[in-house]
Amino acid sequence: MPASAARRPSSSGASRLSIGQVLEVLRDEFPDLAHSKLHYLESEGLIAPERSPAGYRKYSREDVERLRFVLRAQRDRFWPLKVIKEHLLEHGVDSEVTSIASRPGPSSTLQAVRLDRRGLCREASVEEEFLLELEQYGLLAEGALFYGTAELELVRAARDLAEEGLHPRHLVMLRTAAERQAHMIRSVARPRARSGDAAARGEAEDFARDLGESMITLHGAVLRSALRER
Repeated sequence: MPASAARRPSSSGASRLSIGQVLEVLRDEFPDLAHSKLHYLESEGLIAPERSPAGYRKYSREDVERLRFVLRAQRDRFWPLKVIKEHLLEHGVDSEVTSIASRPGPSSTLQAVRLDRRGLCREASVEEEFLLELEQYGLLAEGALFYGTAELELVRAARDLAEEGLHPRHLVMLRTAAERQAHMIRSVARPRARSGDAAARGEAEDFARDLGESMITLHGAVLRSALRER
């Protein structure tokens, strides 16, 4: 569909959402989503909301579903925007995020999920007490309404370690190391967001995400090497 057709004004303005309303709709699943991220995705051609006569962005239901797909692909699959854009051009948003296997990485075989607390316990095969223990030692965020693939992966991995005698209290050093790595990544990404441009802030978020993926790959390689040396 030509871009002009995609941006053609709707006959029903009431069905369009403001950027604030879009953030509200997506807040449960993406609590950290901000205006800057939406502006950045628009600047990269992932979404193309209409503009009102006054210049305000107006998002359709299709725009929101496209956003949801893009955000899930980034969060759960660690896909770069180029891969997401190519996928959308070929398949649209009616396919599962798991349909592409071309992006390597530790989460490349996981399906996108959205679970409440009971569902997380069920899918990870753990009891509520185990989640409380993970929260107690800072390995799982407290107070979340919904959990995604990352949390499910975390709980399953912690369960497997606990079964071998490495309980959450033994894993605090991993949390501390991850926090230090996150601080280092943010310090590198932060200058990219200092221009005051909302799109630049969104770009900095994606840059940090890519650095994080590289850090995960490096950590795995270093750990495997250390284990071989023993």
